[in-house]
Amino acid sequence: MIVLSNRFDRLDEYIAEAAMGHCSWTDALSAMAPLIGADGMSMDLMFGDNRMVRSLGAVGFDQSMIQAYADHYHRIDPRIIYAQRYASHGVIFDEELRRPDNSTEHDEFWQWLERCNAPTEASILVMPCVGDTRIGLAVHREKSSSDHTDLVQFYQRFYDKFNAVNTLLRLKPKALNGTHPAAYPLRHIDSFAFDVDEDMRLSIPDDAADPIMGYRLAMTGFAQLDEEGILRDLLPDFQAALSTMLQNAFPQSGVELTKKTLLADTILRVAPLPQTASLRMVKVSATYLRHQAEAEKIFMGAFGLTRRQAELLDILRRVDALDEAAAAMGISRNTARVFLAQIFERTGIRRKADLLRMADNFA
Repeated sequence: MIVLSNRFDRLDEYIAEAAMGHCSWTDALSAMAPLIGADGMSMDLMFGDNRMVRSLGAVGFDQSMIQAYADHYHRIDPRIIYAQRYASHGVIFDEELRRPDNSTEHDEFWQWLERCNAPTEASILVMPCVGDTRIGLAVHREKSSSDHTDLVQFYQRFYDKFNAVNTLLRLKPKALNGTHPAAYPLRHIDSFAFDVDEDMRLSIPDDAADPIMGYRLAMTGFAQLDEEGILRDLLPDFQAALSTMLQNAFPQSGVELTKKTLLADTILRVAPLPQTASLRMVKVSATYLRHQAEAEKIFMGAFGLTRRQAELLDILRRVDALDEAAAAMGISRNTARVFLAQIFERTGIRRKADLLRMADNFA
């Protein structure tokens, strides 16, 4: 009899459970740490050029230190910046983080690093995730007792499984049941893109048509999309970026904007498109992490519903009939019918099944 075993076999299970939201990434990292002999592990979602970083989970580190690292990520020039060159690949950094002898840059970061005695020996796996985001997985352990070979094997196994689960979840958009309240499923990381012309009219490439674009955009907090496909209620910085690029005929580089709201953390890239004889346009690319907010708040923020309308929509996701929803809300069936009609009017959707499918995509 021959028994085959790999100490990383359960790694697949831990990644899948956290990626689907059945447990938090912190819980998953706690289970992974003994497999690699780690003193501490952390996992971060890095947007764009790393000027906005969200901690997804950590074990063995004080949470305030994790947040401080997130605030300073974009100043760590010796390592993370190089991941920009390999945006579609995984990159392993296994060099100690230290201040270059001849560098006088980023004094604020290096002084903070020395003052708080933060760990500097963490190796990092940086992986592409969705749109303009990457995932950073850091493993901290004493180098004197480290085996570089098993660390590479661990990262390789993690990278392969992470990509497989991420791809699978994108192919099955239906909402998952039993999501852990402290978890961030990979499906909560999303991206979309569109073009805008001089009239602030939005257009979507034919190969990326998105009937719920307006709700995704509203969730980011940057703008609203009216029924005619025109951007309204733009944030001043977003308005300025669009106007500058639409009015300036000279070559320009893109503009990067970030925003954190109760519903999502978002990075927006605004870049010029080649000018035609009759029309000037810009391209907007957005990547966001949807927060674990209550469904009612999401429906109010993304769909523009009132609190009672949002409450009805949330209840309809769990009951079979409008009578049951009305009873749960303590209102008459006629009042519930009025609320439902208002929801249909606000969203532009006419079939209940389509409405609930869209609600599940966001909630």
